[in-house]
Amino acid sequence: MFASLLPRSAPFFEMLLGQNDLLRQTAALLLTMLENPAGQEQAHKNIALLEEEADLLYARIVRALSQTFITPIDREDILRINQAQEETIDCLQSLSTRLSIFEFPDVRFPALQLMRTTVELFDLTQIMLQGLAERKDRHKTRAFKALRGECDMLLSTGLAELMDEKQEFTPLLVMRIFKWSQIYDRLGVLIEQSTALAETIEEAVLKNV
Repeated sequence: MFASLLPRSAPFFEMLLGQNDLLRQTAALLLTMLENPAGQEQAHKNIALLEEEADLLYARIVRALSQTFITPIDREDILRINQAQEETIDCLQSLSTRLSIFEFPDVRFPALQLMRTTVELFDLTQIMLQGLAERKDRHKTRAFKALRGECDMLLSTGLAELMDEKQEFTPLLVMRIFKWSQIYDRLGVLIEQSTALAETIEEAVLKNV
């Protein structure tokens, strides 16, 4: 009888999975920006809308934590996952803005492949988060490390290729190199943030499953 009088927990896993879905939608749109430069403007607008929705969900989770006495896992773990996913979406939005401003006529293959691999990383975070919600150990450490290694290799290859231009240096070429170095810098930040997100979810799994 006492248990029935306690306030019910907010649907934290549902909200975190919803946040993860927004993250993966944003990543998919960013990949579209790289695969189809002609459609970048609309994809960038859609990413901005998803980022606004993600901000509202982030605030909703924080508010629910402050108002809920009982949580399905440690509130610190919920807060950290919420924060990590929000920061990852911010990274994606920042990269989207740069792509939109720079208006590249074509896309370098290492950057395109790197984003494709990053999308796979985010798919793994969804599986891990679903496992946490169901109290099942679905850690993807080995798969994640393999993809992370591929990302690091593609980033190094892209930067080396960028600095090994065979054309005569002109102001236009220098500007293009500068712009792509900015994109690769943002991709590097995104890789680090996606790794931090996966590690945050994995730590929660180890504590609660």
